[in-house]
Amino acid sequence: MNYEELLSTPEFQKLHPIKQQIIKEVASNSQNASIESMLPKIMSINKELSKRNLNFTKAETNLLVSILKEGMSPAEQQKVDMLMGFFH
Repeated sequence: MNYEELLSTPEFQKLHPIKQQIIKEVASNSQNASIESMLPKIMSINKELSKRNLNFTKAETNLLVSILKEGMSPAEQQKVDMLMGFFH
């Protein structure tokens, strides 16, 4: 799913504005980024959400992961899947 398609989905439109902003940031900053460089960003996002008493649902998390995995090699995608296993 490309960036413009993402923004126009009903699921995205229903999200809390802070969650929308985070997903937009991740989508725009994840191009050509390695999982190692994205992991600290993800951790800070989770911390910020917790401060605001918000969290991502499983579906929202899956959307973020799919955005992150776009353009990654199969080996990098496998790393993402392995790391996400630690959060479930």
